[in-house]
Amino acid sequence: MKHPRAVLAFGLLAGLAALVLVPSVLRVGGLKARSRAIEAELRKLKEENLKLENEIRLLRHDPVYLEKVARRKFNKAKENETVYKVVRAGQETSPDAQEIL
Repeated sequence: MKHPRAVLAFGLLAGLAALVLVPSVLRVGGLKARSRAIEAELRKLKEENLKLENEIRLLRHDPVYLEKVARRKFNKAKENETVYKVVRAGQETSPDAQEIL
C-alpha cells in the first residue's frame, strides 16, 4: 500500500458519511410513508365530504327525500298509516312494542 493514511482517512470519511446519511435516508422513507397515509386519509375524507354535501343538498331541496329521512329516523307515520317493523328471531324489541299474535 502506497498511502495507508489516505485509505484510513477515506474509510473514516465514508463511515462518518454513512452515520450521518443513513438515519436521514431512513427518516425520509418514514416521512414518505406517512405522507402517503395522510393523502389516502385526505382522499377518504374528501369523498365523505362530497357525500355529506349531497345529503345536505337533498335535505334542503328535495321534500320527498326529507320526508323519507324524517320518517325513517324518527319512526314517523302518516295519518292513518300503520308501520310494521320486522324483527328477526332472537332480536330484542323495545318494551313499548305491541306483540301481534
